[in-house]
Amino acid sequence: MSASKRPVPRRRSSARRPAPPVSRRAEQIPYTTPDGPARALGQRRVFALMVLVLCIAAVILCIAAAVRLAGGGSLTGSADTPDAAQPVTTSVTFASARGTNLHATVTVPDSILPDPDATPAPEGESAGAEVPLVVMCHGFTGDRDGDGHFQPMADALAQQGIASIRVDFAGNGESEEPFTAYTLESIYDDIESAITYMRGQYTIGQIGLVGHSMGGRAVSLHLSDAIAAAALWSPANGNGLDGVEFLDHTPEGREQMLQDALSAGSYTLSGWSTPSSPDSVTISSEFLEQMDVSHPADHIRDYKGALLIAFNGGDQELLSQTTIDDTLQAAKDRGLPFTDLSDQFGNANHNYQSLAGDEEETKAISESIEGQTVDFLVQALLPADTDVAA
Repeated sequence: MSASKRPVPRRRSSARRPAPPVSRRAEQIPYTTPDGPARALGQRRVFALMVLVLCIAAVILCIAAAVRLAGGGSLTGSADTPDAAQPVTTSVTFASARGTNLHATVTVPDSILPDPDATPAPEGESAGAEVPLVVMCHGFTGDRDGDGHFQPMADALAQQGIASIRVDFAGNGESEEPFTAYTLESIYDDIESAITYMRGQYTIGQIGLVGHSMGGRAVSLHLSDAIAAAALWSPANGNGLDGVEFLDHTPEGREQMLQDALSAGSYTLSGWSTPSSPDSVTISSEFLEQMDVSHPADHIRDYKGALLIAFNGGDQELLSQTTIDDTLQAAKDRGLPFTDLSDQFGNANHNYQSLAGDEEETKAISESIEGQTVDFLVQALLPADTDVAA
């Protein structure tokens, strides 16, 4: 009988079994050197920091835009803007149409100042690029500072390439004349004298006017095709003798004032003052006669240029609601659009300062009325494609 064969045990193969398949998630992890994880963590931190910085910048821009919208306007241009023209302000004295000295402040963009190395222009001729001009007119017993509003506006206008001039009207500010020389005719002459003076110094283009209170009435009476833009701040535009309602609130009182002035040649007002007359001012009979026959609303209705009108919450202490309504209605009767700011300054007094006397509120009111007026004048007096740096 033959012996049976014993089964031979199978030897294990020395070959390694294939590794289990790697999951898709694991395949997506990039290969890194031993310090790779630390480096990747640093990169993620840098990216997160960049996102945070961008978010903070976006928030700041949004807040700035909201502040601008809430304020209703801002002074156009900035002295810190490299391409902006720089304002140059000087005090000047020149002759009025009456032969008296007019004291004024001129602010112009430095880009129009003559080159000292250039050949002088012939006598009687101005040199340099054409520049628009704005004449700023203060109110009764005011001065060319315009309650602090005119210089900031002049600076902002100059940064946009617009010149400006403002005069102390007869009997006001540094004027050498008595207050009795303050009449509608003398104010008209002084505005024209200021324009003539500037034309003798520079090449003047389009002309705009800004007037506050009685200055607003003077501007209204000065409107013509020669004036491209006019801004009226709380104009004392009552019809005829109603224009002095800020001196006496009753028709009977105003009529008596006129009769007394006609009889004596003048009328003294206590409670009003100027630097040269601190206790009272004396108006002439001519002033009241000219007020009596003047009708500002008629001039507004006939005016075809750009127009801005502003009134405020404190105006009714000096101006009647009839005056305010008639002025706005005259602007509407033109059949042309105009900039109406009559509902934006309920918390302001007649001089566009805080009714409550709050400094921060006064600052906000000032920046708003000044900024919106500057924007209006820039749009009206400069071509849309004007390069400020030119």
